[in-house]
Amino acid sequence: MPNTAIPPPDGDAPGQPLPWRVRAIAALLRSVYFGRVRIVGARSAPAPRAAARLIVASHRNGAIDGYTVLHAFPAASGLISVQLLKHPVLRWLIGGIAVVREKDRQRFGEARAAIPDPIEAGCAHLRAGGDLIVFPEGSSEWGHRPLPYQRGAARMARVLMDEGARFEVVPVGLHYMWPDRFRSRAEVLVGAALTLPPRDAGEADRAFELRLHAVISDALDAVSVNCPDAETFARVEAAARAEAARGGSYAQAFIASQANPPATRAEIPRARRWPWDGLAVAAFFLLMAPILLAAWLAGRKADARNTVTLHRMIAGTLAALPWLPCLGVLAWHWPGPMAGWTLLAAWGWWRWPQFVHGEFA
Repeated sequence: MPNTAIPPPDGDAPGQPLPWRVRAIAALLRSVYFGRVRIVGARSAPAPRAAARLIVASHRNGAIDGYTVLHAFPAASGLISVQLLKHPVLRWLIGGIAVVREKDRQRFGEARAAIPDPIEAGCAHLRAGGDLIVFPEGSSEWGHRPLPYQRGAARMARVLMDEGARFEVVPVGLHYMWPDRFRSRAEVLVGAALTLPPRDAGEADRAFELRLHAVISDALDAVSVNCPDAETFARVEAAARAEAARGGSYAQAFIASQANPPATRAEIPRARRWPWDGLAVAAFFLLMAPILLAAWLAGRKADARNTVTLHRMIAGTLAALPWLPCLGVLAWHWPGPMAGWTLLAAWGWWRWPQFVHGEFA
């Protein structure tokens, strides 16, 4: 049913980061759900901005990709599908500049005129000095290569270059060892800021945008998943996981293996199980059983592998709202036993990937 009455997310003024609520929730859910989120590449740790940054990122794991990019660029805002802002829970968890995709128009009867133009809104954010996250694929899919890149980022770059605005374009590849596993590793591979070509004299807007789009697309392909077929993707994944098990970077190993695919599938080393791991994992499961069960059931309702994490995070968050106060009451009445149980459960949460998955997740 058409519904165009969508107010802008609170606190999302041009040039400003996402509301503190969204950033805090993103940091909390990242730390709880993922085993590790690591920044690698041209910038292995957050650094001061020299100018506004247009961050073009690969799209691999649904709406959670925004949370992952925020780990490397915590002051950024982003373009977001209007579909997500229609859901009352997602609207509370996620913010950004609304975008109407073609699938949104078909599914909801949404008109582009119902919200501000996304290109102009994105340019306004960059003009004001903010960092802007853009996913040129427009939607996510867990496949062996990216979906077709849209030209929105190139259009913004063209407009800002014509105005003489100061900004950088930074390509970012998102890599998940297992997109649908609890406590998996995730890595943000940050590429070097791009050197954009100047506009030729008399060059038409579309021709210039196409040249900028080609530069941005090539840079994004260089840091993200872009395999020729599913079988090659499987071999490259296995090689990257094996390197990560030896202590290396999963994302950098993936890119290296993608450039020179192995002929056979590497064997991933089995993780070492420590004594009492089983008891610790059981303690964690029992302590958080309502949350884990709600997340597991929600994950089974996901329509694709790239949306499992989002379903689990939403369901787990909703289940945590009533359950955590119950644990607080138990801790008030039995502080000693609950403290011991919580410490054992924390160990189980840490060791979950090795014990449950049997390998380095």
